[in-house]
Amino acid sequence: MNNSICLLQYTNAFDFMSVSDLDDTVQAQTTGGLIQGLRYDDYAVFYGIPFAAPPVGPARWQPPTDPESWQPKVLDARYPQFGCPQNCELPPGTCPTNTSENCLYLNVFVPISALPLGPNDATRPVMAFLPGGRFEQGAAATVLYNARTMVNSSDAIVVTINYRLGVLGFLITDEFSGNYGFLDQRQALMWIQNNIAYFGGDRTRVTLCGQSAGATSIAAHITSPLSFGLFHQAISESNPYLLDLKTREIETKNSMNFAKAVGCPTADASCLYQLTPEEIIQGQIKAQNEIDILIPLALFLPWTPTVDGTEIFDQPINLIKQGKFYEIPMIVGTCMEEALLFIYQAANKSISKFEYEIGMDGLFLNLDDAKQVIAQYPPISGDNRPVLSVIGTDYIFVCPNRNMTRYLSRSETIYTYQFQHVLSFDAWGPLYPNCVGHVCHGSELPFVFNSASLGGYTFTPDEQTLAYAMNNYWMNFVVNGNPNIGLPVPTQWPTFNETGDQTLIFQAPTPYVESGLLSQKCDFWDSMGYDNPVR
Repeated sequence: MNNSICLLQYTNAFDFMSVSDLDDTVQAQTTGGLIQGLRYDDYAVFYGIPFAAPPVGPARWQPPTDPESWQPKVLDARYPQFGCPQNCELPPGTCPTNTSENCLYLNVFVPISALPLGPNDATRPVMAFLPGGRFEQGAAATVLYNARTMVNSSDAIVVTINYRLGVLGFLITDEFSGNYGFLDQRQALMWIQNNIAYFGGDRTRVTLCGQSAGATSIAAHITSPLSFGLFHQAISESNPYLLDLKTREIETKNSMNFAKAVGCPTADASCLYQLTPEEIIQGQIKAQNEIDILIPLALFLPWTPTVDGTEIFDQPINLIKQGKFYEIPMIVGTCMEEALLFIYQAANKSISKFEYEIGMDGLFLNLDDAKQVIAQYPPISGDNRPVLSVIGTDYIFVCPNRNMTRYLSRSETIYTYQFQHVLSFDAWGPLYPNCVGHVCHGSELPFVFNSASLGGYTFTPDEQTLAYAMNNYWMNFVVNGNPNIGLPVPTQWPTFNETGDQTLIFQAPTPYVESGLLSQKCDFWDSMGYDNPVR
């Protein structure tokens, strides 16, 4: 089979194959039975492997359970399966083609060197990837997350993971305990522990990687003892640390707003179970208009894992400060203009100087705090959305990540980065024109996965050089626990410590090291603290 990527055509769940279907394919055993994937010239992929039973019917809003065996049949894993129900407004290449509640699937990319597959050669490291999308959107089997280059270059295995989103993932009522999307992630990690040897993977060398909501999930997993041991390193891309996980009180209020929006005002289970997925998504959209104006930052992340005292004991930002976290090596980083996308999405018109100052008063409540912020980030006479974007990037992303990394680095090896390269092409689509020419949230992903060409885009020669470098850093870390060892890299990436405060800056064609990135601004936010009650 040639190197072209198969069309992302979705099949019905649990399709099975006959022996005559097996040309240019490859088989693997799993605990559920035999599966059949696609073999290319330089890698193989198994799409749509169920890691849990379908969360449908009475299993809706219930913890995930193991899937039923399909033996003696062969599961058709040649095509991507469904994404979870959502109203997807992400940039091109990141939304699923079709959705269904039956969506708890993962995808396994393996190098050709791993063939024939089997547990006798279970030595390859594994990267498990959690996609972002505000816990409301996105899917694992999209062109952006095609891991062809990763497995080709490193001889590692990459697994990309779906999990339940929005109301279906995080509803909490008197009858429903919530955190289903978070439990799905853990179920997928358990599947890896039980199955990855069949693909040649070493279950003791799993790196958990996630971007945005995926990175927020990682912070929850490294502070939830029930997840310890299911992975051994982590890569956290663009975690909005300041946006707390929801408390049970807030998520219950959001859930009741949803129940009212769909005509189930008492959140009665029998009423909620009758809803179609389409009705659930429309109710979710309507309920998000009821977000408490006294918690304005909740608009940016309306559904999250919940601090429930059982799965998640406190805010990760608090537990990390207390030293109550899984001590593992990590890569932690951000993009240069993280918040720009969200600010322009929330405000579709110019924001005046007066509106900016009133907004700061509302955001911080404490007028002295608001005055200090305005002094640090003075308004301009025209449109102040750019100023708000800088505040959002520093306050929500960059500076709390630096603050948390200081605590993490006291007991483990941490590498930090910032992605600063402006894409040479418009990958943002019609909903995000303001990101063209800027380094918005998610800009690093086509480089990490080296997947721009799969989305119909063309890197410049310098960008392609940067993409290969980033792939090498990421996979060196996955394979060796050190981004500098293994595949060739252009710049030595130093470990982070509080004194040196060194960050690798990703800029085409060659990354460079910077000390004290945004130190003056981050020292300011550190002095203000990250426990603002209006989150």
